[in-house]
Amino acid sequence: MAILRLADMITSESAPGIVGRRIGGPNSGATQITSGLNTLAPGAIITYHSHPDAEIMHYVIEGDVECVLDGHRVSLHAGDGALAPVNVKHSFENRSGAPAKFITAGTTIGAIREDQDLDPPSHDPLPRYVVFAEDVVPTYPWPGTERFDPMDASFGSSTLLFSKGVIAPGSLGPPHFHPETEEFMYCLEGELMAMYNGEEFPLHAGDMLLAEPGTHHAIFNASNDMATLIAIHPTTAPVRELVDWTPSQPLPTIPAN
Repeated sequence: MAILRLADMITSESAPGIVGRRIGGPNSGATQITSGLNTLAPGAIITYHSHPDAEIMHYVIEGDVECVLDGHRVSLHAGDGALAPVNVKHSFENRSGAPAKFITAGTTIGAIREDQDLDPPSHDPLPRYVVFAEDVVPTYPWPGTERFDPMDASFGSSTLLFSKGVIAPGSLGPPHFHPETEEFMYCLEGELMAMYNGEEFPLHAGDMLLAEPGTHHAIFNASNDMATLIAIHPTTAPVRELVDWTPSQPLPTIPAN
């Protein structure tokens, strides 16, 4: 198991105004997923590039960024995402007056980056791997949880399932395990509890839990406030097997809608 606390995550400034925080990867013991949190100061630019060996997902969690994806220029806001498949060129720029943050994820540890010349503007329809928040239809997989899948096979992903769960007080995700794949769980907002092989641990905003293949795990909200979780799988169709487990303490009553 790896619980990576916000204060312990590796940070680096890759270019002026760009601070990267390693959420998960080899530093957390992961072998199937790598993920990071990029903060772009106003005016900062991640220059045009591609990855010949990796598909990379980008999901905006705060602020606004201008993305160029294979010649298409598009404005992304919190809740929007862009997938860069293998060899698809992309860049990000913060043209606003406030910091912007986005999560990246991929399944290639140590992906190769190749700098590219900017393409002429494309006037073709946007590719399906640009995802806007208003186009993502929520589901309600269990009581008290609203789930959004902004990056999955329906949006062009071939290697990742990226989900956001808005979790009400008292909501418990079904305890389960994945026989062959890892899962990243990143607490984006609020306070959550995690179960890992029967033990319970708190997850604060900015903390990450890695569940290795075969490990029993669950996420639940024992607080009195809403919380948000990001879950990342290194496959578009993770196999999930349920297990019996009950939290050690009674949970709050799930609020009525």
